[in-house]
Amino acid sequence: MRTWPHRLLLVSAYLLTGGLLGYLAWRGWSYYATPLIERPRHPDYWLLKPGGTLGHTFGIVGASLMTIMHVYTLRKRWAVLRRAGRLSAWLDFHIFCGLVGPLFIVLHSSLKVHGLVSISFWSMVAVVASGFLGRFLYVQVPRRRSGVELSLEEVETVAADQAAELRDVFRLSDEDLKYLDTIAAAGTSTRGSLLGLFWRLPLDYVRLRVQLRGFWKKLGKVPGRSAKQLHRMTLARALLRQRIAVLSRLQELFHYWHVFHKPFAIVMYIFMVVHIGVAVATGYGLSPG
Repeated sequence: MRTWPHRLLLVSAYLLTGGLLGYLAWRGWSYYATPLIERPRHPDYWLLKPGGTLGHTFGIVGASLMTIMHVYTLRKRWAVLRRAGRLSAWLDFHIFCGLVGPLFIVLHSSLKVHGLVSISFWSMVAVVASGFLGRFLYVQVPRRRSGVELSLEEVETVAADQAAELRDVFRLSDEDLKYLDTIAAAGTSTRGSLLGLFWRLPLDYVRLRVQLRGFWKKLGKVPGRSAKQLHRMTLARALLRQRIAVLSRLQELFHYWHVFHKPFAIVMYIFMVVHIGVAVATGYGLSPG
């Protein structure tokens, strides 16, 4: 769960870098829109070409961000770093670098890729696209506040605590809780393909929100702040029951996502290293020309 300072910092980082990237794209659009064969005669050629003053800098910034994003992997695997902040915060940093870094690489390429470099570029696009899917799947699996995945037994304990809190705070009866769980379970099934489950998840969430409105009306009027708390807690309870029903399939789906995501990442980094090595060996971008 993100705190307000964390959310503010994250939103600010995206807004600032988004504004900077937008400005850079707008500033260089005349050059980027020029056909490749005519670019050497463009006034910004020595500035924005891949080996140009700014173009080369874009490549360095992009490659650096796409390298340091993997401190998230170290945070997950090194015991010495396990107390260094919440895993969810490190994941946000990983995603931020994984989005902003490739955008700088797009500017570095000046929107034209060809040859072997195109393999790295399109692998990068595949990694970014699959990263969005990975983030979606990540939040579907129940976790501790630190971001560590919960076992089925731990999830059931959380569900029991939620039920006790709803009984104590809002006086929900066992029948109310049973009805809430029925709403959560409707349409949820471990049968069918993993791909089908992936498409059902967002649809089930929309269906759940619609049905919860009826449940809240059934409970009667609740004072303002209490109503918000009730809505938040019952939604959390319904989502958790829904995830418990398909937990094993979610874990399987997340595993296959890793199988899909990693090869593209490996190919991307191999060709990125080769590209940087060739650039350094030939001095391309290090001096005018």
